[in-house]
Amino acid sequence: MTPTNGARRPGREPPGGEMPFLAHLDELRSVLMHTVIACLIGAIAGWLLAPRVIEDLIRRTVGQAVVLSPAEALNERLKLALILGLVLVLPYVFYRLWSFIVPGLLRRERSLILPMALGSMVLFAIGAWAAYGYVVPMVVQVLSGFLTPSMKAEIRVGELLGFAYNLSLACGLIFQMPLVTMSLTAMGLVTPGFLLRQWRYAIVAAFVVTAIITPGDVLSAQIVMGVPMTGLYFASVGLSALVSRRVRRADQAEDATEGEGVQGA
Repeated sequence: MTPTNGARRPGREPPGGEMPFLAHLDELRSVLMHTVIACLIGAIAGWLLAPRVIEDLIRRTVGQAVVLSPAEALNERLKLALILGLVLVLPYVFYRLWSFIVPGLLRRERSLILPMALGSMVLFAIGAWAAYGYVVPMVVQVLSGFLTPSMKAEIRVGELLGFAYNLSLACGLIFQMPLVTMSLTAMGLVTPGFLLRQWRYAIVAAFVVTAIITPGDVLSAQIVMGVPMTGLYFASVGLSALVSRRVRRADQAEDATEGEGVQGA
C-alpha cells in the first residue's frame, strides 16, 4: 500500500506512474525536516567538540589568543559548533537529498552524479583538513616572521577562527580541481593536450585566485597557497590523461562491438 503521508522509499515510484505534485511537496517537507533535525543534533555534538578544536587550533598556530568582549568566546563557540555539526551530519544530509532526487534520474545520470558527489565531498574534506593541519599553521608562522622585536602579537580568537574558516573553504574548493578536470574530459569538453598547453595561464590564474581567497594582501601567504595549487593543476592534467585514455578505449570497444554486429547481420 502507498503510505498516506505521500512518502516513498528511495529509488521506487508509487504504483500507477509518477508521484503527484502534492506528494512530492510532502516528501520534500519530510526531507527538509529530517535535515534540520540532523543539523541540530550535529550542532549539539559540535558544541561539545568546539572547545577541543579551538584549543588545538590555537596550539598549532599562535600559542595563545585573546578575547576583547564578554560574549566573543560564546559567539565563536556557537559558530564553530554549527560548522562542526554540519560537517558531522553531512553524509546523512546527502543521503536524504539523494534519496529524494534519485527516482527522477536516468540510470546513466545516477551512475555519474553519485560518484561525482561522493568524490566532491571527499576532496573537499581532504582540502579542509589540509588547511587545518598544514596551511593555516604555515601561513601564521610565515606572517609572524614579519614581527619586529618591539611588536607583540595578540591575536583575537574570532580573527584566528575566521582566518582558518577562509583558508579551509579555499582549500576545499581548490581540491575540486581534479574532479572538475576529469568530468570535463569525460564529457569531451577539454583534452589533456589542451590543459597542458595552457600551463602558463594556469600558473597565473592560480596566483590570482589565491590572491583573492587568501586573507590579507600578503605575498608570502599567496605563495604558500599558489605553489600547491599549481602542482594540483598538473596532477589534474595527469588524471585527465587517464580519463581520456579510458574513454578512448571504451569508444573503441563500442565501435568493435558494432562492427561485429554488422558483420553478423
